[in-house]
Amino acid sequence: MTNRDTDPTEHPRKAAEAVRAFNHATQRTRDRHPGIAYPGTVYRAIGAFGTLAHRLPQAFDQIGTALADLHTAGHLTADHGTPTEHAIAVSEALREAEKHATAMAEALERAHRASNPLGYSGPIDDADDDL
Repeated sequence: MTNRDTDPTEHPRKAAEAVRAFNHATQRTRDRHPGIAYPGTVYRAIGAFGTLAHRLPQAFDQIGTALADLHTAGHLTADHGTPTEHAIAVSEALREAEKHATAMAEALERAHRASNPLGYSGPIDDADDDL
């Protein structure tokens, strides 16, 4: 259930912060050790990013629909040009973003499938059970 008291932009902001945290957590160390030690982690990370990518087209569509509803109701103004010009530009860009997100999700599905059979054959750190 959605909490209507929460600013909906908090959710993509949190997602962006989560990706930033992932990027920091998976950077190579100074001594060139990989930030991701095992293929199981690669598989799960790709799967998680695939889930995120699959959900983006709906989010972009809903943003576009909300803006279109605001425009139809006559609730938009523009600092320059017309609200219609800007609403059309936003709509076109969001449709393009939907296509790119769909393509990204499909590519991540392929990467996820390709990484599935991979296993690890190097030395095992007993403290790390992420095989």
